[in-house]
Amino acid sequence: MKIDITPESTNYQELEEKLKLKFPEYTFAMRNKQFLVAKKSNTIGTNIILRKKKLLVVGSFPTVGGTMIFALCIVLLGVLIPLIIYFAAFYSKMKVMEKEIGAYLQEIYEVKQS
Repeated sequence: MKIDITPESTNYQELEEKLKLKFPEYTFAMRNKQFLVAKKSNTIGTNIILRKKKLLVVGSFPTVGGTMIFALCIVLLGVLIPLIIYFAAFYSKMKVMEKEIGAYLQEIYEVKQS
């Protein structure tokens, strides 16, 4: 989900504080200095990426290990089998979390277009 924001209107620390208050059931942590990771479980999470004029919320695996295992499965098993497993087991739960966090951030930060 892409959210247009006012340039320099927020930072990662402010985002993390607001999200921790709104979603106490999720764990929030920075990965590098590039993005904030919201973690629901070891397999369900969301990346929150802050750009100058945009805020991106993307459902994904919350750990680097989970992402690597998925990539390794694609390499070893081909594309079709891991994608079927991904869409059957993980995608819908990631999308729900992405929409939940995205709706909250959109309500707070989105620039209203006239």
